[in-house]
Amino acid sequence: MKTPIYIQIKKKIQEEIKDKNSNDTIESERDLSKRLNASRMTVRKAIDELVEEGFLYRKKNKGTFVSDKSLWKKNTSVTNSEDEKLEYRLINFDVKYSIKDDVLSPLKLNDNDSFSIIRAIRVVLKDKKPQNVEEFYIIRNFIDERNINKFNKLLDLNEYLKDSTMIQKFIPMTVPTKYAYTLNLDIGTPIIMIEGVVSTKSGKPYIYYKSYNNPKEKTIEITI
Repeated sequence: MKTPIYIQIKKKIQEEIKDKNSNDTIESERDLSKRLNASRMTVRKAIDELVEEGFLYRKKNKGTFVSDKSLWKKNTSVTNSEDEKLEYRLINFDVKYSIKDDVLSPLKLNDNDSFSIIRAIRVVLKDKKPQNVEEFYIIRNFIDERNINKFNKLLDLNEYLKDSTMIQKFIPMTVPTKYAYTLNLDIGTPIIMIEGVVSTKSGKPYIYYKSYNNPKEKTIEITI
């Protein structure tokens, strides 16, 4: 079966942007359609998929650009098909104007920068059993202020990832004492902590995320 034209164009664009720098612009849909002898609709479909997969990003009225290459082909999966069965209980919510270095560093901020950070901590439950404790650190000027008190929207990582990318690390550790009771675990229990940084397609980080997972209730699967 012959490969669809839009897939051929998509692969060609992928090859061409390998030689470009992050945030370089690519040709317009009009110019690409002329050069590749294809309809603009076909070219747009190819670009739409590359945007969705994180290779490109768009700026309204400015064009299409190469995404930060360090974010290409990273696993951004943070939820599963059973998310609709989960419940969330907010533990802490505040706004910080200074923050510890372990949060400043992944957000590429320093003490001299002017910023405010939304910090939120919640426990995730399934069938009333604690699955994990999540910590969010969000640069405030990146969020929609209409969601500031709508915690389900404010802390919906999947919604952010429609236009962003997250790099994750899986870190073995023992449960933090402050969360042992919340997770119904003994102090010293080995767990996996997932650390994530959400960045715009241009590579600007704006959310730092930690998830302390309950090994008795939640299995961590890593696909390589």
